[in-house]
Amino acid sequence: MTLISKVTTPVVIVGAMLLAAAGLGTISILAVERMQERQDRQVAAARVQAIAERDAHWTAEIEKSEAAANRRIADQVRTAMAIEADANSRIPAAQRHLIDLEKQKAAPPLGAAGGLRRDRVRLLPNRRRAAEAGCSHCLR
Repeated sequence: MTLISKVTTPVVIVGAMLLAAAGLGTISILAVERMQERQDRQVAAARVQAIAERDAHWTAEIEKSEAAANRRIADQVRTAMAIEADANSRIPAAQRHLIDLEKQKAAPPLGAAGGLRRDRVRLLPNRRRAAEAGCSHCLR
C-alpha cells in the first residue's frame, strides 16, 4: 500500500467509527427521548387517574355525610311533628279547662248566697247597732 493509503486508512477507520458512534449516539438520544415521552405520558395518565380516584373518594364521603345529615333532619322533622301532634291534642283540653275556669270565676261563690255566709255577715257593720253606738263612719 501506498503511503497515502497507510495514513488515510486509520483516519478513515477513525472517521467511520466516529460516524458510527455519532449515529449510535443520535439513535440512543432519540430512544431516550422516546422513553422519556412515554414515561411522561404514563406519569400524566397516573396523575389523572389519581385525581379521578381522589375525586371519587371525596364525592362518596360528601354523599355519605349528606345522607347522614338528611337522616338527622328527617328525625328532627318527625320529632317536631310528634311534638306538634301532642300539643294539638292538648289544646282542646286546655281550652275546655279555661272555659271551666272562666265559668267558675264568673259564678258567685257559694251559689245563690252571693258568697256571704252567716259568720261573714256578722262582720259587716250593722246600721242599727252602729246608730245605737254612735258610729258615724259605719252609717255611710
